[in-house]
Amino acid sequence: MIAAVMLMSVALVGILCVVAYALATYALPLMLGLAVARFACHTGAGLIGAGFIGLIAAAAAFGVFAVLFATLRSPILRLIMALIFAMPPPWPVTRWSTA
Repeated sequence: MIAAVMLMSVALVGILCVVAYALATYALPLMLGLAVARFACHTGAGLIGAGFIGLIAAAAAFGVFAVLFATLRSPILRLIMALIFAMPPPWPVTRWSTA
């Protein structure tokens, strides 16, 4: 019984790792699309226009990174692209000030 629980926990950790990796590939295009949509909304594009512009920017970012990852042959360059794609941004996502 304990062995079965241990095996299921190892399998669950593996499944969660696969799910986390699969969702991380969409993090950069999503955040880029949200940033572009916020910028467009604040510059007067309107809510629908800003959403459309953000969707276009997110799709373009995902397409560019997918094409680059598919065409690069060097493992080091592919690793760099994967790290750029999966790591969090170095700046804070929200710009709320405390002052």
